[in-house]
Amino acid sequence: MAYYSLVASLPSLRIGDEPPVSVEQYIENCSQWITERETGILKAVLLNEPVASPCPLCKTWHNLETQLRNAVARHRGQKLGIDFKEHLQPHEGFNGTVEVLVNEAFTRNDPLELEQELDRARWQLAEELIGEDTFGFSKVLAYGIQLKIVERWNNMDVSVGKEKIEAVITANTEKEEVAESE
Repeated sequence: MAYYSLVASLPSLRIGDEPPVSVEQYIENCSQWITERETGILKAVLLNEPVASPCPLCKTWHNLETQLRNAVARHRGQKLGIDFKEHLQPHEGFNGTVEVLVNEAFTRNDPLELEQELDRARWQLAEELIGEDTFGFSKVLAYGIQLKIVERWNNMDVSVGKEKIEAVITANTEKEEVAESE
């Protein structure tokens, strides 16, 4: 089913911009246009709620996200010299684009830039999810995924981030002091 009015009314999104609505508001707004099952799919993908019935689109996105996370675990494990295999999750299929995007992201030395590249990869994968369904539910779902990314970056707070880093450094310093005193 095509949702011309809904898709045409969606404001453009960019990482770093203020999200026009929250993910929850987006789902609520969409529920006026889409079916109950599709609303359930949005909730499953965007809010991590269980989906009532099998959903090929959910499965596709889940497999892409799992492959991306596995590729990230592999890169981080190799960089740290630890066995990453226990952290890998099963998924169906293989998408070469995911591997290329993650490899590109890991050329970044700055952790912030790395995270931005990984979310740009998710953004691109969401775009590819649309395919030729430009005004269909695939577009509605992909927009929701992109909105979730925009919302994530908008909710980041520099002072909170600094506090978390300081807490990690303090905890690691205390562990080293205890180890040295033994």
